[in-house]
Amino acid sequence: MAKQNSKKLREQRKKAGAKAAYVGTATALILIGLVGFIIWFVRYSPNLTVYQVGEHEVKKDVYTCTYYYETLTSQEWESYGFDSSQSPYEQKFSYTAAGTDRFKTWGEYFESLTNDSLKLKLVMQDTAAKGGYTYTQEVQDNIDNELEALLKDKKTAVSFSDYMLGTYGAPIKEKTLKEYLTMHYQSARFYKDITENKALFNKYIGGTAADFESTYQAHRDEIDVVSFRYYSLIDNAENAEKIEALKHAKSQKEFQKLCNEYENDETYTKEDQSLYKDVALKTISTLKTNVISQQLSSLKSKAGDIYYSDFQKDDQTVAEIVYVVKARGKNMNAYNKSEVKQWEFGAMGIMLEDYTKANYKIEVSEKGIKAFRDDIIVPQ
Repeated sequence: MAKQNSKKLREQRKKAGAKAAYVGTATALILIGLVGFIIWFVRYSPNLTVYQVGEHEVKKDVYTCTYYYETLTSQEWESYGFDSSQSPYEQKFSYTAAGTDRFKTWGEYFESLTNDSLKLKLVMQDTAAKGGYTYTQEVQDNIDNELEALLKDKKTAVSFSDYMLGTYGAPIKEKTLKEYLTMHYQSARFYKDITENKALFNKYIGGTAADFESTYQAHRDEIDVVSFRYYSLIDNAENAEKIEALKHAKSQKEFQKLCNEYENDETYTKEDQSLYKDVALKTISTLKTNVISQQLSSLKSKAGDIYYSDFQKDDQTVAEIVYVVKARGKNMNAYNKSEVKQWEFGAMGIMLEDYTKANYKIEVSEKGIKAFRDDIIVPQ
């Protein structure tokens, strides 16, 4: 009897052990699955913060929307060497412009554009809210009209996110796009109002007429503009006489007339087509040589001066000749047909950057940006 009880006890223990092992295995699998889900959720969650301006967080879904909707597809980057059929993070950056030498890939460049855009939008929205600014119905109308225009091309059977995936390369939800458009149009309206009205700018940001002038004087190399006529041609024996004539033109009208005469493809058939008017000194990147850029930027430069330089291209020497129409100084043209002059608008931009630095901490989340990069979709 005792043996039977002992045998029965062993069988019960064996079953209990098997059950415990099963439960333990199942629990382990559940835990592994749960950990995996948590990792997936943290990485792919649209609520993961990517970018932060002050107390305002930009979640991954809105960041993605801005990156694709506004930056990646905003213009034909292919003309600058970008291949839209490949990941932007796997392509060496090939666009040349002021301040772009720090980017290694197109993806990094698009991120920078996205970050700058979001920074301005959030600072404008926040400043407007703190100052009690009231938006007009026009803002909501713009949001509604853009959504309506988008939906016109969407087929009924296709979901909104699938439509955005096919059109913009990312599965953007309608709710996310509305959040982005609200931020975009509200900030654009507020920015337009304060930069077209000096009293409003002073109220919300700070800046009197004296502040504009002092900011201009401190940043003349960024704000000053210059106007010039420009012509280039191959520097060889055949063109030697033409180059000498351009270098010794007695007036801008004579220089412009020579441009028309020497150009065979009718590029300079109109009076203003050899004229670069009110070009900011920091953006004189249309010229191939730094020599002329430095001459145009010089405080010694004056109207009527003619500058010559050359550079090598395709084993040929190319001559650049520039006639100074207006030496560096303030651009007095009104900005956007408002009371604000162009030079004052330039000062506003610098003052707005100073205001942002003083009032907002700007951060990019390493975890958030990594998750965004990992999930990048190549637009098709």
